Amino acid sequence: MGSQRESYDEEFKRKTVEHMESANKRPIEISKELNIPKSTLSRWIKQYGSRTVESQSQVFVDYERMKKLEQSILELKEENEILKKAMHFFTKDPC
Repeated sequence: MGSQRESYDEEFKRKTVEHMESANKRPIEISKELNIPKSTLSRWIKQYGSRTVESQSQVFVDYERMKKLEQSILELKEENEILKKAMHFFTKDPC
């Protein structure tokens, strides 16, 4: 015979998801801590998570911001290289 499935009440599910969100822990961490299958926890997050929609849109915003910052870094690196070359050119001894 197979093992019996564990049953959790709604309050436990909500508290688990709240704990995960407030502690900023990943689902896999909570899954291991409480010995709950990750798939079960994922379902609870979809049902009871307060940041599900918010976090998905935030990921997109963060990604766009990251891309802009990476582009700015590249531009600044190029500017620094140009300035370094100009500095060496103007500080050479005119002998």
